[in-house]
Amino acid sequence: MYDIATDHASALGAAIVLLAFGLVFLRLLRVLARRQAGWAWRFLAGFDAASPMAKLAAALMLVSGAVHLALVPGHDGITGLLFIIDGLGFIALALGAFTTTWWRRPAALWLSTTIVAYLVWVIAGWEAPDQVGIACKLIELIALGLVMRLKNPSRAGWPRRLWRATAFPLLVSLTTLGIWIGGLVHPDALHAHAGAVLQPVASVATPEERTAAARLLADTKASLRRYQDPAAAVSAGYKPGPVSDADPLLHFQNQANSHAVLDPNRPQALVYARTPVGLKLVGAMYQMPRVGQWGPDPGGPLTQWHQHEGICFSPFGFEFSLETPFWTCPVGSGSITTPPMLHVWIIDNGKSGPFAAELDKAARRQLTGRSSP
Repeated sequence: MYDIATDHASALGAAIVLLAFGLVFLRLLRVLARRQAGWAWRFLAGFDAASPMAKLAAALMLVSGAVHLALVPGHDGITGLLFIIDGLGFIALALGAFTTTWWRRPAALWLSTTIVAYLVWVIAGWEAPDQVGIACKLIELIALGLVMRLKNPSRAGWPRRLWRATAFPLLVSLTTLGIWIGGLVHPDALHAHAGAVLQPVASVATPEERTAAARLLADTKASLRRYQDPAAAVSAGYKPGPVSDADPLLHFQNQANSHAVLDPNRPQALVYARTPVGLKLVGAMYQMPRVGQWGPDPGGPLTQWHQHEGICFSPFGFEFSLETPFWTCPVGSGSITTPPMLHVWIIDNGKSGPFAAELDKAARRQLTGRSSP
């Protein structure tokens, strides 16, 4: 569901380089300390006296700082300026962990503010959530948890203890929800809907591709006439797949057709809508045999395949949901990615068109009396 933005890839290298530089820097400091450099000796004394938890928190803030600074060239205006401030702030706080005694509270405030600012940016659509940004927020959340744990609980009354016990889980939940909202409300060009990744295609269809798309639609309609009655589909080997009661669409799948490739006479699934008067055939679904194997697109951008990523599925009773942005599923379920699929809608699918990744909301509402869940 989340890709790595092109201008964010350099941040991964920057984080690795900074960690390597940190190890070299520590060795250099030890050399300088042996030569009686007072500032180097004081820094190393603080470093050696720090707990492993404090060292890890500082290392995570260094990584976040490096990532923010590496992202500056790809961001203009206020976002780029904030990245500079954020990156330098994280590096200063990481160094302060070994040179001051008061660094924890500013670090907690800086981490919290950075996370909240990111949520504002992605929900507003000013920044698209990607794997680098999400990983950076995960790093900052872990660092925040460590910093909060480093505070001395014996010096706090019960209101402050209660706040510390609830603030971190609440921020984690809000971060997850915020990234979800940003990704779903502002999908990029290769994401049709929740968890659906589109096949890269040209932006404009040629006349030949338009003709081929029309032919595929006509052939599919002709082939599906025999399956208007669901009983006929069952007799032909199609079986209704698992579905949530909240989903108004029901897919009848035929495993015997699993190796057919875009064959109108052998679609992998038939799609029925639950209407007030029973099941109504609304389309077919073609599916490739393997994950990551994009199918032929005779209509170019008109017949664009898609695959679902980050889907949580449980064999212990039906569970269908999306992974969190931090790549986790509900307990008892695992993440799956579906092979690429192409829907062909044989009814009027409104503005979305006959090859859209999902049934148009207006068409769905007209058929079932309810909008998409």
